[in-house]
Amino acid sequence: MRRRDLYLLLGTALPAAANLAHNDPRLEKLYSTYIAPCCWRENLMVHHSPKADELRASIAAAVKAGKTDDEIRASLIGEYTVRILALPAGAKGQWLWWTPVAATAVGFAALALALRKMKQKAPEAEPTNLPELPETEWSHR
Repeated sequence: MRRRDLYLLLGTALPAAANLAHNDPRLEKLYSTYIAPCCWRENLMVHHSPKADELRASIAAAVKAGKTDDEIRASLIGEYTVRILALPAGAKGQWLWWTPVAATAVGFAALALALRKMKQKAPEAEPTNLPELPETEWSHR
């Protein structure tokens, strides 16, 4: 396929895919399931780039062709690896949820340990004897 033909195809497919996504909850779900492979930061539902537009168009074409969500998923994973998934499945995605919880728990434990050590080091003796200061005319105010 020549580049000009590809641009014509994308030029007609992208507006159709955008209109279809607003009316089709399945496409909205699929778009939010995958990350834009150009920068790997946002899902396809919100990201705006030529690569994201191309991927949305291919997903819309696959849906229109009657492919199931699992077939689309397998195709995208085969092309882009599991990095394309917004939330990795299984154990690979669990660290996304448990890392902040574990880091917070470790932070609280370290804080408690530091406070305990500071309390143990605090002297309980009477205040030290300070030297007497000479009296001046300003000291009695």
